Amino acid sequence: MPVTDIKVYGSARDIRTSDRAEVRLKVSKWGRDWDSTHDSVMGAVDSIINEVKKLMTDNPQGLYEPTIEHLSQKTWNDDIGTAYSESVNVAVVFTDFQVMSHWIFVLTSDTTQVESISWGLAQATKKELNIALCVEAMSNARRQAETLAVSAGLTITGIQTVADPGLFGTTSSVVTEPTSSEPTTTPGGHEDDAIDITPTMIETVVRLAVHFLAEPDPDHNSFPAARRTPSPFFS
Repeated sequence: MPVTDIKVYGSARDIRTSDRAEVRLKVSKWGRDWDSTHDSVMGAVDSIINEVKKLMTDNPQGLYEPTIEHLSQKTWNDDIGTAYSESVNVAVVFTDFQVMSHWIFVLTSDTTQVESISWGLAQATKKELNIALCVEAMSNARRQAETLAVSAGLTITGIQTVADPGLFGTTSSVVTEPTSSEPTTTPGGHEDDAIDITPTMIETVVRLAVHFLAEPDPDHNSFPAARRTPSPFFS
């Protein structure tokens, strides 16, 4: 029996609230005395790490170990004399947003500021979601292939290939951007634009390219032959 190749694209989509947030802090200080400037920054970093460890003890599933991502030190001269500055970037991943909210408020000061919050999905959520969406995308592709096969008098007999996930894999994007809140006074005593800690919606899309195999359906009725209308000009 002749085999026909039917190629279709299946897709599946999911939108859900973020369940993971990476908070990036910047600890920075400048001054005229290097030792006091350095000690001030390192003291703030130690305070962050100690506070995170305490939170991890009380909420073992709510956050992860902090990471120190960047360290910069500068020295310059001006009309007064020599000045020094030091800054450190610290990142902490949270899955408990209530704990995160309280932690941000307590730690924010003249030395420690929140640079950004990156919203996303936890690895376990991504893995579970990817499997579910792949199944749904495959079902979507099969429905399309079966529709084409039936219309051509064929029946699906198997799958030849599924596209490389590197070409048609999972893609995620933020659906709603965070909006700025009204200016607020932080514990450090200065007024600044507040960071919006409302979790964003994440859209995940899975696309698959699938080659199905189809053969003639023995139960399919053949298309009726076209009826010829006699011409009045010919007998």
